[in-house]
Amino acid sequence: MDKAILIGIQEYIRNDYLTPVMLFVTGIGNFGAVWLFMAMLLAFRRSSRGQGLLLLIAILFCGGIGECIKHAVMRPRPFLQIPDLILLGPVPHSFSFPSGHTICAFALAFIVWRLYRGWVRILVMALAVVMAFSRLYLGAHYPTDVLAGVVVAYLGSAFVWRMGKKIGRVIDVG
Repeated sequence: MDKAILIGIQEYIRNDYLTPVMLFVTGIGNFGAVWLFMAMLLAFRRSSRGQGLLLLIAILFCGGIGECIKHAVMRPRPFLQIPDLILLGPVPHSFSFPSGHTICAFALAFIVWRLYRGWVRILVMALAVVMAFSRLYLGAHYPTDVLAGVVVAYLGSAFVWRMGKKIGRVIDVG
């Protein structure tokens, strides 16, 4: 099923207009730098310090869990396993399962969803969904890698949220 989905995306969805968009979106998530930067900006503002710390902890915690799973599972990237699949963009040098881009994007989105209302939460969640799809579109991950990334982010951010609420008097998480 993983292979069929990736080949289907390559054959029926990839095009010259969407490819630069997907490369840009994936670039936003490289090394989690953008997510960490956003969290640190909030953490350094007095009015949102607790929220920023919560986001920062969630991204680092979920990302760390993802890296541990990558090294335990050691799943090769799909473009190395599926001869007909063409990778678009830089060659990743880490393992495939789970998707680190997806983990960081959804860890941020799940915490933002709890902290904010209205368009902010919808925008961040939409960006996370597009980020996850970009990993499939570019041939960098299997669908199960992306799905596992969402699950890791959900469970990890839920844990961080609960712990943040327990110590909320200290860091004022909102």
